[in-house]
Amino acid sequence: MSGAATAVTQGVVLHARALRENSRVLELLTGEAGRVAAVVRGKAGSVQPFVLLDLAWRGRGELPTLQVAEQQRVFPLTGRALVCGLYLNELVLRLYPRDAPIPEALPALLTAYARLAARERADVVLRRAEWALLLPIDSGLEHVDAAELDPAAWYRYEPEMGLEPTAPGRAGAIAGEALWALASGQPVPDNHARPARDFMRALIDHHLAGRVLRTRALL
Repeated sequence: MSGAATAVTQGVVLHARALRENSRVLELLTGEAGRVAAVVRGKAGSVQPFVLLDLAWRGRGELPTLQVAEQQRVFPLTGRALVCGLYLNELVLRLYPRDAPIPEALPALLTAYARLAARERADVVLRRAEWALLLPIDSGLEHVDAAELDPAAWYRYEPEMGLEPTAPGRAGAIAGEALWALASGQPVPDNHARPARDFMRALIDHHLAGRVLRTRALL
């Protein structure tokens, strides 16, 4: 092993898989380094998903070794909240490349964990988190200004073309009221919950470019 240890940064475990008898490969989302993979040796019981950790690692190449993993906060997710948390972790894994710092991502994920742990409505938490996670990756959503939306109108959004008014009932149409709620971080009205879900799924699928979200089937 070579190379100095990195500075301590906060992060969470998105996924872990076994590597040999007593080691695991961790996929991490960190505040300063973005998505990082690292090896942890031994049991390291606190190094698991839904725990905010202080992290530092040492080594070069694709798999440095985790040197520091100190627990800061646990998000107790069970049942449907746990499934939603696993979905958001996979979404980050599929959407974000490794070693690309995206400072907005970790706060967005931690906020979603906390709200899920507080038993807030899962669909409300997921729509807000999906929007927040797509926003910093050149998805085009940064050009959607809630203040300029007409809640009484209908819109169609194409990532390459942007937002344009459309007629209700057309493929991909979303009510201005629902789009305003998504863009302003407010709960989507119940009568628009399914179209808002489908709108976000279509946008996510565009950016996944064929990669499959396995946990979506569990929602």
